Amino acid sequence: MSAAPLRYGLAWLAPGWRSGLRAPLPPLLASELADWLDAGRPAVVRRRLPGEEGVPLGIALPPGGAGRRAALLVAPDAVARLAPPLPLAEALPSAPPAWRPTLASLLAEASAAGLELAVHGSLAWQHLAGERYLHPASDVDLLVRPADAAALDRALALLGARGDGPPRLDGEVLAGDAAVSWRELHAGRPALLARQDGRAALLPRAAFLARLGAEAA
Repeated sequence: MSAAPLRYGLAWLAPGWRSGLRAPLPPLLASELADWLDAGRPAVVRRRLPGEEGVPLGIALPPGGAGRRAALLVAPDAVARLAPPLPLAEALPSAPPAWRPTLASLLAEASAAGLELAVHGSLAWQHLAGERYLHPASDVDLLVRPADAAALDRALALLGARGDGPPRLDGEVLAGDAAVSWRELHAGRPALLARQDGRAALLPRAAFLARLGAEAA
């Protein structure tokens, strides 16, 4: 693995991934998880828990009962390839047919505004697995990483206008290593619940805005 893992990014494991496990697979799901990874499907980079050393990953197996989400922890050399979060444009064909025109229109407006939209959650897993994860009341969980405050304003205007759906739009704005619900930002709250590596804490709005474009700095 040559790059730092990006939260919500995709991670494909090397063929010998078992030797890189830093914690055992959950016993009840171990066989299904191994089948998933051996089939060449990716895991998703998740938030690091306190005390974890390694690359924190998650997999949501196709619905079929409770507890179908699993946390994995692997050594960095067990990761063969990393990719950014799944682009919404790539996942669009896996959305329910009734949602596709709305999401396609959203993508066109985002492109015109200079914004790139990615997706996580059920739509992403449905696309990655080729199996059904979504139901009619599901949200679409979006990710956007604005380059600056003006781009954030454009993103919030776009999401605010379309957010109630259908489908309902949920998700986060990413800035530096912090992620905040776009709905909290749109509501104008002065303090935001920011999820960062290993913790979640209130962050002043101004401090979050100062992180915009941090990767490019």
